[in-house]
Amino acid sequence: MTQLRGIIFDFNGTLLWDTPYHNKAWNIFLKKYSITLSDQEILDNMHGKTNAEIFKYLFKRDFEGEELQKLASEKEGIYRQLILTDNFKLQDGVTNLFDFCLGAAIPMAIATSSDQENSEFYFDRYDLKKWFIRQRFVYNDYTFASKPAPDIFIKAASKLFLKPEEILVFEDSPAGIKSAENFGAGKIVIVNSTGDDYSQYPHPVINNFKEALDIVKAEIDDVKSRDFE
Repeated sequence: MTQLRGIIFDFNGTLLWDTPYHNKAWNIFLKKYSITLSDQEILDNMHGKTNAEIFKYLFKRDFEGEELQKLASEKEGIYRQLILTDNFKLQDGVTNLFDFCLGAAIPMAIATSSDQENSEFYFDRYDLKKWFIRQRFVYNDYTFASKPAPDIFIKAASKLFLKPEEILVFEDSPAGIKSAENFGAGKIVIVNSTGDDYSQYPHPVINNFKEALDIVKAEIDDVKSRDFE
């Protein structure tokens, strides 16, 4: 049995519990275009997807180039302003987990469906350079298939020089969980940031990052035999 040696984190809804902010931003955006969706429709058809896929779903046609960028910048600008206005932070316990992994020399990467503009915002806003080099913050640059395809996890794993079966993945969205499964991750942990029912999945579910730290200590091969008390 291959041992787990590294971690890939999803970002939105996993490390940053920002689903209500995305929903609010989408609602503001959709109201402008006279589109009405339920929170469930947003969850099923928009979370974990790229903006190109979302806009195709919303407007029933393809977008690309400047037209796509204009719409994406409009929606994401609303979202970022909401984050800044509320001074919204990474979930409690995330930085403690990062500190532990850095100290234990556990390779880490982030694989997010967010675009470059939002990813650069996160990297700077949350001072992620303390724990990650930029090449290990992998975002969707539209050069590969988005979740639930495994491509973004494959790219992130290449930055860690690890095989899929050596990687522990933390995810929250249905598309992201399926992506991690298609990737062949050694272990998948679901972060329940929204109080949803994940009983259909054969993966452990956590509700906070104290639980995440306990899993890392128990599962990562290089640290699981150590005494951290």
